[in-house]
Amino acid sequence: MKHLIALVVTLIIILLITQAEDYLGKTDISQLTMEKDQIDYYLSDFSIMAIESDGKVGYELTGRHLSHWQGKRQSRIIAAEIKTSAGFKLQSDRLLYDQATREISTDAEVFITSPSGTTQSTGLTAKLDDNLLKLDSNVRSTYQVK
Repeated sequence: MKHLIALVVTLIIILLITQAEDYLGKTDISQLTMEKDQIDYYLSDFSIMAIESDGKVGYELTGRHLSHWQGKRQSRIIAAEIKTSAGFKLQSDRLLYDQATREISTDAEVFITSPSGTTQSTGLTAKLDDNLLKLDSNVRSTYQVK
């Protein structure tokens, strides 16, 4: 159950980051003269919402800061919080999304809340192409039995 919840939350994170890039527009890499380590855009105190076809909010990503490196194909989110319409919430001080490897990772604490319980860990790695989610250490879960 906790793996399913974590996988759903991870997929939502990827969708949110992809939606943010689509929202901000695509950049033609061949015309860029910047270094790979140079940030091409950032957001501060942001909120990104995905709207479903019925007009309701499907999920919302908020954070203190998002930095994106087009050359490295990476995004870093500081003070990330993701909420879904199904009642799931993921919080972490920082998340890194690597578009080239399609991995989400952090070495910070991760808190996942669902309608049926909570999961907490230190560190997270999600390999989206392999449907693999790894909670690195200090994993603790509490679930309510119905």
